[in-house]
Amino acid sequence: MLKPILARLISMVLTLIGVAIVVFVLIRVAPGNPIAMMLPPGATQADIAQLTAMYGLDKSLFQQFVIWAGNALQGDFGNSITLRQPVSDLVLDRLPATLELSLLALFIAVALGGATAIFGARERGRAPEAGVDLFNGVTLSIPDFLWGLLLILLFGVLWPVLHISGRVSPNLSLPFATQFYLFEAIARLRWDLVADLLAHMLMPALSLALPLAAIISQLLKQGLKEVLELDYAVLARVRGFTETQVITREALRNAALPTLTLIGVQFTFLIGGTVIVERLFAYEGLGNMAIDAVINRDLPLIQGIVLTFAGLFILINLAVDLAYTLLNPRLRHG
Repeated sequence: MLKPILARLISMVLTLIGVAIVVFVLIRVAPGNPIAMMLPPGATQADIAQLTAMYGLDKSLFQQFVIWAGNALQGDFGNSITLRQPVSDLVLDRLPATLELSLLALFIAVALGGATAIFGARERGRAPEAGVDLFNGVTLSIPDFLWGLLLILLFGVLWPVLHISGRVSPNLSLPFATQFYLFEAIARLRWDLVADLLAHMLMPALSLALPLAAIISQLLKQGLKEVLELDYAVLARVRGFTETQVITREALRNAALPTLTLIGVQFTFLIGGTVIVERLFAYEGLGNMAIDAVINRDLPLIQGIVLTFAGLFILINLAVDLAYTLLNPRLRHG
């Protein structure tokens, strides 16, 4: 497996270079002057020219890219124009919040989608399967941001049991060494913090998870229905297994392989969806910061965030490919 892994790693590097070039060019040819937005209305042209030179925006596009790329290879992605802090520090400060939200959404989607798929496959050909199909169709037809609005109305206004904004209540102490609040709260057995964090995360996570759960459910159910007609599934029934046991013990592993690839691809879209959902819930993640960076035309911060998202997408796809190879004997021994 070493050769395909090396090929994928080379492909990852080339993809990141391509993304860096495209993003660098696009955000600089877009109209608007980020330097002028930093200064008060009474600023002179000399003030604008001085700041433009300080951020290197007075050089040619090629020179700017060479300077930026050289610094980026050393881990220096520049300073945010609006926040006046290193981009790498800002990204690393917000990234854990987005990863925790995305992983919680993925867990909910896999659990809900898997449960409904197993139920629908067990009840295939009967009314409950049609109910599962209807549920999947309705769930998938509603985008994540609209789910967010509906959840805010239900559990934030009509029945206010969950928090509708922020990441954690300000009155709780946060003696954390990292920005992974949820994981660290669980490790420290701070169940009060875990409950509060989940109360803030549950609605945005559900908003992201429900459309993905419908996709997982529909594909996995179809895979299970096909596998359940094979000889070894029939033999398991003859041996006295219940239909649920046939599904979970015999059919699920083989039927889940195509779904695994789908989950990896859709997980990247889920992470991308955090941009709007985090803004909707005022969640302090990387997606929310990305919108602020675009509004303020904060060029270094936009570049750092986009490259971070691109790196995440590439790593997720690599992990899914490796997992699929390990779980599929034909690829592993081919």
